[in-house]
Amino acid sequence: MSNKKGLTPKQLEFLQQIQGFIKENGYSPSYEELKQLNGLKSKSVVHSHVHALKKRGYIDLIAYSNRSIVLL
Repeated sequence: MSNKKGLTPKQLEFLQQIQGFIKENGYSPSYEELKQLNGLKSKSVVHSHVHALKKRGYIDLIAYSNRSIVLL
């Protein structure tokens, strides 16, 4: 993957983890799985990174779904 413009290193890491998870499993990771992959204690940090990726146009979210992340 080429370096995505406008992302912090952590956001780029989140995007790469989402892409890898989808490639490996065929579905998107839940916030809980992203939290565990990154060794975080709170899903609020995951939420902020995911919404930053959405705002920058790298992903979209499906409302009312646990596995709501869609790559663009």
